[in-house]
Amino acid sequence: MKIQLWSIGKENDPYIRDGIAIFQKRLQHYVDFELKLIPTVKQAASLSIPELKKQEGKMILDMLQPQDYLVALDEYGKMQTTMQLADFLQQRANAATRQVIFLIGGAFGLDTGVLERAQLKLSLSPLTFPHQLVRLIMTEQLYRAYTVLNREKYHHQ
Repeated sequence: MKIQLWSIGKENDPYIRDGIAIFQKRLQHYVDFELKLIPTVKQAASLSIPELKKQEGKMILDMLQPQDYLVALDEYGKMQTTMQLADFLQQRANAATRQVIFLIGGAFGLDTGVLERAQLKLSLSPLTFPHQLVRLIMTEQLYRAYTVLNREKYHHQ
């Protein structure tokens, strides 16, 4: 199984990039993982919020393959513990899912069409985080979930 973390927005600041690199390297021991940054829509500042979300949504839907399992990170999504995330990843592996994509939307969230395409909507917290920090948190949580699945000591209960 391959896991991709897609995020709309600019390149990571150095401290975020370094943190992601640490967990990305660790993750490679368990799963094929890739962070994919999707550039913001051209002339985004001149678009209304609904139009911007619509254009971002079209771009995302065009990039997805029919067999991709899409997990949309959304403030109204389901909250999970690390153990539940680990169980989810194991279920996807058991179902022979080829690719799971965790998607972080743009500044104003995800378009309705993308949310409808998602098989799972996941919320990290009721708090609002910067997109770059969410990339780091998700990368770390994926690593943590795989250490749980492999009964390693990184995660404490």
